Amino acid sequence: MVGIIKLFKNITSLMNVQEFRQRFISTTILSFLFLLLILLGNPYVTIFFSILFSFVFYEYEKLTSKTLQKSQFFKILFLQVIFLFFTIFKIYKIEIVSLFFNNNVIFLLIAVFFNIIFLFYKKSNFINFFLSNLIIVSFFSLIVILQFSNGLYTILYAVILVSTMDIFAYLGGKLFGKRKIIPSISKGKTIEGTLIGLTSTIFISYCIKDLMYLNVIYSLIYGFFIGILAFSGDLLESAFKRKIGVKDSGKLIPGHGGLMDRFDGYFLVIPFLYISLN
Repeated sequence: MVGIIKLFKNITSLMNVQEFRQRFISTTILSFLFLLLILLGNPYVTIFFSILFSFVFYEYEKLTSKTLQKSQFFKILFLQVIFLFFTIFKIYKIEIVSLFFNNNVIFLLIAVFFNIIFLFYKKSNFINFFLSNLIIVSFFSLIVILQFSNGLYTILYAVILVSTMDIFAYLGGKLFGKRKIIPSISKGKTIEGTLIGLTSTIFISYCIKDLMYLNVIYSLIYGFFIGILAFSGDLLESAFKRKIGVKDSGKLIPGHGGLMDRFDGYFLVIPFLYISLN
């Protein structure tokens, strides 16, 4: 009885926290906009995410430098042009004549190669090197997945599970969290919250398995891996922010931070889905 009363007090106090209210409102609005986008269908969803790439990458570049240089603007523009050409080729199913590689590999190699040259020029550290290329790979994977026959439902499945991991890990940590999981990287993440988030993600994956035509075993496996990868992506971005000394990647989304703070959970999940479904 005492435990129930204490839990009720914790929930009540959480409701009064401004950060929680902001996250709740932002999540509700973003969920509505995403569902609206899904209803519009392709090619609108594909084009939207293709353009969103430049905004996410701009935020990343802005975090790596106190003042954006002309070379960084050129880099973002060049990558966006490559990305838009890739998107057009995927939508209209245009294939570059090649004996060994398809469009996915050719465009991805061009983008990553250009990015690597720039990173070597700037003498970037390993985290910057890995994260920037991961953003590129995840967005390329996203565009490819969206062209699958079940692509929209696959992304909807991913969004539901990553959001579940994020929401329940946050709530679990706030209500039951005592032991920090990796305090040197993220002070807010707890073992209790992470386990609650992971368990919830596995359960929800089972509940929505029909979106992906998964059987029970595969739904549990996918739920587990997506939960772990969403957490790892979040942790990777936290390590990146800790390295450069900032709390949030931006202030665009109240309660969440910037675009990278909102999408970090997908940076590993989307490539995983692309590889596992290809």
